[in-house]
Amino acid sequence: MPEDNVYQELVTFLSSTRPDLQKAAVEATLSVVADPSGVSSLIKANAIRPLCRLASQPSTVGVHALQILANLSSSGTSADQCVEDLIDAGATNRMAEIALTSPPSPSEADEADDEWRRRINYALIVLANTTRTERGAVEFCGYSMPGEAVVRGGGGG
Repeated sequence: MPEDNVYQELVTFLSSTRPDLQKAAVEATLSVVADPSGVSSLIKANAIRPLCRLASQPSTVGVHALQILANLSSSGTSADQCVEDLIDAGATNRMAEIALTSPPSPSEADEADDEWRRRINYALIVLANTTRTERGAVEFCGYSMPGEAVVRGGGGG
């Protein structure tokens, strides 16, 4: 199908090491996620892993990649597959790392602070979406049963 080739090519550009191609691909992907069929096609084309890689960039490209991942993992028929792909790509740890990044110094422009806040917000959205499944919660917390997460007979109080 020609339409599938378009999404495959988009994923190829998302996987590029060239910053200009990454920026153009992320901007094109932002417009694709507005369409529910585009969301499904992106997930089927394996766009999650390169988007996770781009999300680590402390730049506008990274913020847009996080925004796309938040949209892809939020709702729709493909959201569950997206969450599985996010977990497979190590997104729970990556989103936690992004959420714990330090803010820019006070001497930097307000624009840097706004971009940092957007990065943190989108990373927390993706982390919340990823951990809504048991597998995602286990990946994040490291425990599979509630009894394992609570120390019994602890000396609290």
